[in-house]
Amino acid sequence: MAGGKGTRLRPLTVNTPKPLVPVGGIPIMEYTIRLLKKYGVKDIIISLGYLSEKFEEYFGDGSRLGVNLTYSYEETPLGTAGAVKHAQRFISDTFIVASGDVLTDINLSDFLNMHRRSGASASIALTRSVSPTAFGIVFQDEDGFITRFLEKPGWGEVFSDIINAGYYVIEPEVLELIPENREYDFSKDVFPKMVSNSQKLFGYRINNYWMDIGTPQKYLEANYDVLKGSLKIALPYKKSKDSLWIGENVKVSEDCEIYPPAVIGDFCRLSRGAVIDRFSVLGAGCYVGEEAHISRSVVWNNTSIHKSASLRSCVVGSRCEVGEKSKVLDGAIIGDDCILGPESLVQENILIWPDKLIQKNSIVNMNVIWGVMWKKSLFGDYGISGLANLEITPEFATKLGAAFGTYLGEGSSVVVGRDTYLISRMIKRAMIAGLQSAGVNVFNLRVLPTPLIEEAVKANNARGGVSISVPRENENVINVRLFDSEGIDLNETEQKKVEDIFFKEALRRSKSVDVGDILYPTRFVESYLETSRNYLNTKLLSSAKTRIVIDCADGSSSMIAPTFLRDLGCEVIAINVSFGESTPRRTLPSTPNSLHTLSKTVKALDADLGATFDSDADRVLFVDERGEVVSGDTSVALLALAALMEFGTGSKIVVPISTSQIVDILVSEHQGEVIRTKLGLRPLAEAVIRHKAVFGGDETGGFIFPQIRPFRDGVISVAKLTEFLARTGRSLSEIIGDIPRFYTMKESIPTPLQHRGVIMRTILENAEGESFDTIDGIKIYLDKGWVLIRPSSEESVFDIFVEAQTESKAKELIKNYTKEIQEILMEIEKSTYKA
Repeated sequence: MAGGKGTRLRPLTVNTPKPLVPVGGIPIMEYTIRLLKKYGVKDIIISLGYLSEKFEEYFGDGSRLGVNLTYSYEETPLGTAGAVKHAQRFISDTFIVASGDVLTDINLSDFLNMHRRSGASASIALTRSVSPTAFGIVFQDEDGFITRFLEKPGWGEVFSDIINAGYYVIEPEVLELIPENREYDFSKDVFPKMVSNSQKLFGYRINNYWMDIGTPQKYLEANYDVLKGSLKIALPYKKSKDSLWIGENVKVSEDCEIYPPAVIGDFCRLSRGAVIDRFSVLGAGCYVGEEAHISRSVVWNNTSIHKSASLRSCVVGSRCEVGEKSKVLDGAIIGDDCILGPESLVQENILIWPDKLIQKNSIVNMNVIWGVMWKKSLFGDYGISGLANLEITPEFATKLGAAFGTYLGEGSSVVVGRDTYLISRMIKRAMIAGLQSAGVNVFNLRVLPTPLIEEAVKANNARGGVSISVPRENENVINVRLFDSEGIDLNETEQKKVEDIFFKEALRRSKSVDVGDILYPTRFVESYLETSRNYLNTKLLSSAKTRIVIDCADGSSSMIAPTFLRDLGCEVIAINVSFGESTPRRTLPSTPNSLHTLSKTVKALDADLGATFDSDADRVLFVDERGEVVSGDTSVALLALAALMEFGTGSKIVVPISTSQIVDILVSEHQGEVIRTKLGLRPLAEAVIRHKAVFGGDETGGFIFPQIRPFRDGVISVAKLTEFLARTGRSLSEIIGDIPRFYTMKESIPTPLQHRGVIMRTILENAEGESFDTIDGIKIYLDKGWVLIRPSSEESVFDIFVEAQTESKAKELIKNYTKEIQEILMEIEKSTYKA
């Protein structure tokens, strides 16, 4: 019986069917086949379902093991009895049914003889269990016949500790009890029916070794038992003294230490100083680096354990890479094709599904099931981001809330709000639960634009804030931002403290009487509108009567943008302004599509300006009166000009290192000063405050007007641009026509995490003699252009940003620097291979 999915043994069974999971270096089912052959059974039918092709790949026709194999395929799951019925055409005499995932050395000759003596239609092998609720339990009369049978009882139903051991001897007439082409089980259906019909069902008690490998813990235990010799079946390896089994073509350095019992598979390479401690199993083709230590662990085929790495009572799947000085602790299970970056730590009992990348220096303290990467840090340039309900789950959010609450301290208060997405509501509620568990009181603002959430932090004298939103660019992603007591994103030091608590699970658990409360403050919208109007030229705006089309993306800007802009005297046409607990139910168009719709609407209505907000209203993109989309870089330049016109010469403008040089040109012409900073939310806001700048912004549409509030605000940005147009008396397209034209492009190059440092150093060496800076990455200044090469904080890629006077030159720069990085990677890989 080999058709099951082995779900309890995941992640080991994601790519490998449970009967093919190796114990002592060979599949569980190979032990079963060797056992059958030992007792003269050579004609074997294998009933297959899940990953059926893997069995034929490994066993073929069975000749390698001296048996004849026939395969029976189930198109849909038929249960244990249904699967045998499906294979009935191959059966004509008494037959044995063997579970493909049970490890035993049962005496099949004695079992068969006892069955024949009993005259029973079927006999079941039985064994004792301290946990009978996981199996079928039986009660026998004094002659050994089964009089009661109950599959997987509750403890209140348990009447015996004798369980079904998964091996049967059956006469062909029993097949008549099984219906065709439907799911039917021996334990649940056939055997209870036989008992109720008073058909002879014999129980054969075994005293041999028996193990149902149902969990990862049981899997490790089975490997230890095989190495101890508890299972009386020989391993197919050469055995040296003291229970050490070594395969063919194994290379062991002289000063490598191996302590038996242990199995070293074919073609393994063990480096100097490596230690293979007791009860360890290495599959075929494994590499163990210098000073690496493996103890009581099972490593599957073709996996590399690099220098000074440590495995302790764990399982590592096939084709994995465990980086230098990494540690995998007791009970951890790592699926196939995973990469653990250097100095990473996988904590006790953690499960990592196949094809995952664990970043360098990461601490993994939660199961990694979805997504492709576990990052060493929670925070990126723009807060905490991940796939919604896959990487950022309710469990993750609860733990994050508890970590943030632990950092802030028991009795603190936190402001929490979100955008209009249902997924944001779910994550927000989980965050609130985590904060409460750490004794933190929560001001629940429900749906509110992020700028208002940030302002509410100070208004309520809170220690921190949380904003949860879905970016317009990708509705499969969710962003979580954590604010300090000023309403600004946490700085790097604060982020590290929260991460340290999160990864080390040093979470405060408050007493039941000290759990945090939830409060619902009001009147934030009114206060925001009133404060904002005080910093705008309302008389100028009212007289201009600018016609604006705004796309609120059914987001939280719907609450304030239409009302606010109308109160300023603008004629507002608002689209996508639904919001509420269940909004949006429909899928909103992507940013390019929404801009296309906005452009057509602006032209059709003869509007002066178009604007589209993201879901939490802290960013905005513009369209001019001709329906042309205004680039993010041009928007930065326009609003910088607006600030300079308002505050005069000598004023400071802050932009990231990646923003276009058109800002430098225009600000210079108006006797201002440009200050460049790192990419990200906090660096921009921090620099605006530190340098007493009059404006800060980036090309993603996030703009800061510090005289109003020191964080990004999309609605205020629309008001400021409208004020600028009214002050100049010119159309938006006319002003843009005076701005120099440059072309910017971006490309991302996949690069292994461990090579980032070498790549950056090599690029810097190659740039010798050029003008460059290293504010964030490496920015190389060229004639009327530049190139910025920066390792991404979110993915295993290098981002290349370029700017040039022509589109063809920009493409050429992208091509040249992509080639340079790829050539550096090739040289690194060549040197690694030679080493």
